[in-house]
Amino acid sequence: MKLSEIDVPFVKEYLRQDGDEDDKLIRAILEGTKDYIVKYTGQSIGQLEESEDLVIAVLVLCAEFYDNRTISVNDRLNLRVNMMLESLIGRYSVNLL
Repeated sequence: MKLSEIDVPFVKEYLRQDGDEDDKLIRAILEGTKDYIVKYTGQSIGQLEESEDLVIAVLVLCAEFYDNRTISVNDRLNLRVNMMLESLIGRYSVNLL
């Protein structure tokens, strides 16, 4: 299977979601996941297209993004942090002090 063949019904099957109420959310997660992999690897979607093992990476990341949609609280530091969100935003950070 190619990355371009991964669609919302396929992701919904992996997530075990039957209803249509989360379709927009799942579509956004799918597109964000593909973009995340492109930026993480530094390769274009075309270059990654034939990498069948990345289909699993897309599904795993979609599940992670779907299951962890809320901000968690780190009681030790009293900060509101979602590590995935920090990772996503951190990739664009230019002020690494």
